[in-house]
Amino acid sequence: MKAVRRFLWLALAGLLLVGCGGGGSDSETTQSPAGPPQELRVTLAGRSGPQDLGILMAERRRYFADAGIYASLASPLAPRRAVTYVVDGTDDLGVAQLPQVVRAKAMGAPVLAVGSLVSQPMMAMIWLKGSGIGSLADLEGMTIAVPGVPVQEEFLRLMLARAGLSRGELEVVKVGYDLVPALLEGRADAIFGGFGSVVGAELEARGAKPVVTPSQALGVPAYEELVLIARADTVAEDPGLVQDFMAAVIRGTAAAIEDPRESVETVDESVWGNPETDRRAARAQVEVTLPLLSRTGRIDPERAQRLIDWMADEGIIEKQFQASTLLLDEDQ
Repeated sequence: MKAVRRFLWLALAGLLLVGCGGGGSDSETTQSPAGPPQELRVTLAGRSGPQDLGILMAERRRYFADAGIYASLASPLAPRRAVTYVVDGTDDLGVAQLPQVVRAKAMGAPVLAVGSLVSQPMMAMIWLKGSGIGSLADLEGMTIAVPGVPVQEEFLRLMLARAGLSRGELEVVKVGYDLVPALLEGRADAIFGGFGSVVGAELEARGAKPVVTPSQALGVPAYEELVLIARADTVAEDPGLVQDFMAAVIRGTAAAIEDPRESVETVDESVWGNPETDRRAARAQVEVTLPLLSRTGRIDPERAQRLIDWMADEGIIEKQFQASTLLLDEDQ
């Protein structure tokens, strides 16, 4: 497994260097650190897309190089594995949904959330207009496709229960990255999880008429959708390196917001993007995602604590814990 992913990192790095180079302009001039760059292996939360614009733009504009970092980017083989790759040391850093990280921490994983990439929830339930579905209660006897991330399936269980349904009253199928094809090809009546606003924008760009119900409308509290994570010992060994990486991501986010056209190009050309996504879909996805990106990279500790408490109260994690044990100390 590690050998396969190592090959993917090297292949991606070569393509990024050829295809992305020093594209774009930047008003700042930064002196590159002396000596060879420090390699960091980074797993994304899934196939790269607009939710990763801070990282993708930092790579494209060489902000990582400015910080003396060589970032090897890769997508996990399955959406559920991003946290695992960081915990087992396959990768140095990772991108994951905060609920995934909370669940891993509650199970004893030595992981820290070190910065925010997407500061607003994106998880959603989606079905198509004309499907005969008006609410979750109408899903009885139907099929819901999910990526296969365990904590998302726990969220789904709770939402169905509030609508008076149990998992046994419908079929849930795991489709990995193929949520859009599953819905458009009729293999599922609805889809749940992942980056709902991005998926909804892609469906609309393909001529479909999605009905998108955000997770917050289904009772889930607000949370950081995507955070950068690292093992606690990785941070302890070189906290400055992790902070430099995050600083480059914040620069990349600012550049993405400042230049939406380049953001569309970046997503459209992304090596690890969805092969079914065309320029029109990329434009729609970027448009809905830019307002959700974290401008500061800061994770709100109070909001994180509310998520932890809610997950404990709902039985998604066995016990509550303090958000301070999960978040990187800003003074570190």
